[in-house]
Amino acid sequence: MHSILFSLLALSGTVVSQSDKIPFSELDSQQVLGNARKSSNFIANSIFGRNDVRALDHREPKIIAPTFLTPVDDFGYSGLGTFAHLDFTDCTKSENSGTFDIGIVGHPFDLGVSYRPGARFGPNGARQGARRLSPAAGWDMDHGGINPFRDWAVVTDCGDISNTPFDKLVAIHELERGMKKINEQEPKNKTAADAVRLITIGGDHTITLPIIRALHSTWGKVAVLHFDSHLDTWDPKQLGGGLTKYSEVNHGTMLHVAHEEGLLSNNSNMHLGSRCALFSAHFDLNNDLRCGFSYIRARELDKLGVEKVVEKIVKHVGDQYVYLSVDIDVLDPAFAPATGTIEPGGWTSRELLAIIKGLSDAGLKIVGADVVEFTPVYDNAAETTGIAMSGIIYEILHWMVRVPVSKPKA
Repeated sequence: MHSILFSLLALSGTVVSQSDKIPFSELDSQQVLGNARKSSNFIANSIFGRNDVRALDHREPKIIAPTFLTPVDDFGYSGLGTFAHLDFTDCTKSENSGTFDIGIVGHPFDLGVSYRPGARFGPNGARQGARRLSPAAGWDMDHGGINPFRDWAVVTDCGDISNTPFDKLVAIHELERGMKKINEQEPKNKTAADAVRLITIGGDHTITLPIIRALHSTWGKVAVLHFDSHLDTWDPKQLGGGLTKYSEVNHGTMLHVAHEEGLLSNNSNMHLGSRCALFSAHFDLNNDLRCGFSYIRARELDKLGVEKVVEKIVKHVGDQYVYLSVDIDVLDPAFAPATGTIEPGGWTSRELLAIIKGLSDAGLKIVGADVVEFTPVYDNAAETTGIAMSGIIYEILHWMVRVPVSKPKA
C-alpha cells in the first residue's frame, strides 16, 4: 500500500514542473476571456452595478400556486393548501377577470431585512396557520352572523407572485408588475364594488412599496395605517447607508421612499403600536413627521383603551382611502415570536383584532392590505404566530366585505 502511495505521489509531482508554472505577474496581466475591454471592477460587472430592469418589460408576471394536498373536506388539516381552503385562481390571467372580488396573494420576499431573514416563507406559513378556517365554517361570534367567505364578495387565493431571490430591485419590480396585473382585473360583483382588492401576505415589509405603487393608478394617494413596532420611514442614510439604490430600499425605509414618490396622503398616515429604538434624538421623528405620519405608541393603549384609539384613527383619516399595513411585530413577542426584528412591550392579539374591527365598524374605506414579517422558522410548536396571522387576515377580510369601495371619479 505504501509503495503504491509513493508511486502516485511521484507521478503527481511530474505533472507540473517548476518550469511549467505561470508566474503570478503574468496571471495578473491576463485579460478577461471573451471581452478584452471588460472592467476588472467586480461591482461594475455585477448585478449590483446596474439599476436598469427594462429586461423585465417582455416578461409576464408569474404566479406560483399553493401546494395541493389530497382534497378531503372533513378535516381542517387536510385539503387544498390554500388560505382557509379557498379556491385557487391565477389572478393575473385575463381569462379570470370578473371571477373574483377579493384576493389573498403571497409575496415570498425577504431581501430587504436588516436582522433575521426567513420571511419569504411567510405566505406558506400563514396558509398553514389558516388550516382551521374555511368557507364552510366562516361564521364566528363577533361579526353578527356574517361569513366573509360567503357574502357578496367572491374571495379567492391568488397564490404567490414569483420574484427572484438574487436581485432585490428586480424582485421589487416583479412584485409591482404582478400586483398591477391583478389590480387591472374586473371584479365579479361590480354593483357592490368596482375594483378588486387584495390582502397580501409577506414577505418582509419592503413589499408595501411595490404594492402601493401598483395601487396608485387606481386609487391615487392613500392614507397608510401602519401597525408596526417600528417607524419604517427612516431616511436611507440612517438605515442602509444610502450608498446605492440597492441599499436605499429596505423594510425600514419603504414608507420614506413611498412619500418621496408622492404615493402617500400628505398628513393622514399613522403608525400604531410603535415602540422602537431611534438612531437620533430628533432627526428620525422629524423626518417621520415630514413624511406625513403621526403615531400612537404601544404604551398609550393602556391609558386610551381600544375605543379611544379607534376614535383617534377615524378622526385623523377622515374620508380618505386607507391602505392597511400590519407588521406582525406590532404584537408582543408572547403572541407573535416568529418575526425578524422583535420588540418587547407590544399589543395582544385581542387588542389588535378589536382595533381593526373598530375601524371596520367605523366604515373606513380600505382599498388594500398587507400582513408581513412572519418568519415561520422562529415560530413555536403551537404555531402561535401563524395562527395569529390567519386571525388578522380573517379580520381584514371582514372589513373589506363590510365596506365595499368604489374607485374615485375621474
